[in-house]
Amino acid sequence: MYRNYYLSTAISDKCTASYLITTDNRKILPNESLPLHSRMQRFEAITFDYRKVISLLKGKKNQSGAQFSEKTKASFLASWLIKIQRSFPFNIFFAEGSIFYIIHAYFIGKRLIRTDNINVIYSSFMPYSDHIVAWMLKRKFPTLIWVADFRDLHVEPIYKNVIWPNFQKKVEKFILKNANVVTTVSDGISQKMRALHQNVHTITKGVRLREKKESFDKFTIHYSGSLFQQFRDPRPLFNVLASLIKEQKIYKDRICFLYAGKDGGLMQQWAETCGISDVFENKGMLSRNEAIEMQDRSHINLLLTSASDEHAGLLTGKLFEYIEAGKEILCFIKGSRDKEIEAMFTEFHLGDVLYDEEKIREYILLKYNEYIQTGEVKADHLRDAILQNMSWERQADRVFDLVSLNNMKK
Repeated sequence: MYRNYYLSTAISDKCTASYLITTDNRKILPNESLPLHSRMQRFEAITFDYRKVISLLKGKKNQSGAQFSEKTKASFLASWLIKIQRSFPFNIFFAEGSIFYIIHAYFIGKRLIRTDNINVIYSSFMPYSDHIVAWMLKRKFPTLIWVADFRDLHVEPIYKNVIWPNFQKKVEKFILKNANVVTTVSDGISQKMRALHQNVHTITKGVRLREKKESFDKFTIHYSGSLFQQFRDPRPLFNVLASLIKEQKIYKDRICFLYAGKDGGLMQQWAETCGISDVFENKGMLSRNEAIEMQDRSHINLLLTSASDEHAGLLTGKLFEYIEAGKEILCFIKGSRDKEIEAMFTEFHLGDVLYDEEKIREYILLKYNEYIQTGEVKADHLRDAILQNMSWERQADRVFDLVSLNNMKK
């Protein structure tokens, strides 16, 4: 959501007018109110999808909205239902947006294109319903330039998130045949998408660097976000912390591990099993501003991700939030080596990318001793280089360059 918001805002700076077609779910789901650009008009399409149904059943004020814990999603029935609703043709009817949204958004878009001389449309996955709407509009108005964006792969080789993966790829290739440009958030995703489209480019999430804030009194490691089943695993770090505390190389009254997110129950269970419950603090679901405050004041922001020989380069939105905080980042990757993430960390001096407990132990001891000696953990982010390469304005320029190239080919 935030990638689309900030990118569309930066793009609106360069347009005489822009138009946003979105779901009307914002009226009932938990959300953060963000101001629209003065040149942007918003149109809400009627939506009746699983998020709206679940939110209505839970109650409008339920903070978790339509989110489920990893424990719930790990059950056999739930995991299969999730796979089915993410797969063609079921995602057209049961996934986010769904058929009512698709039809209404299409008619809104058709009217705007006819009356306001629109020549470029931009859609982003997830949800896939936005690409379906854009595909329908492109078929109706062939001269439109369509930019189809992917924050994730529809068919994920690591997470195995759909049924009939080969069929899914065939349908996706058919839909994207009409797109002029496909953009993705990482080179790893771009590499996979080139099997489905001939014109794929990487446009990473942008950043807006925040002012540095005073850190917490204790040596604080922070993680916020979901665990995503077994693919994000903090237990190697928990084991290291427990071992160092037991050996009295770290004192438990000087350290704290903070967690914020929907999986606090499972995190608490793991902390107890690993023996660090005394230093673990579960903050539960926080607002975006509260979560950012934790990022800004922690000594180390923990990034959990995964990679395999089939797929790497999973640049999560959380990574870019951490970059904005300007604090040391520890990236722990479960699985294979991820050269794209390693290259980013090296280029911009973001922190360390690690894969095993031995290296985590060395890292934690080094940073903890630095904290004991200086009261801080120094981060060496190359802020000027980050702004030059990752600002939202720079990303908007890249999108415009791609649109201009395709406009010249018409």
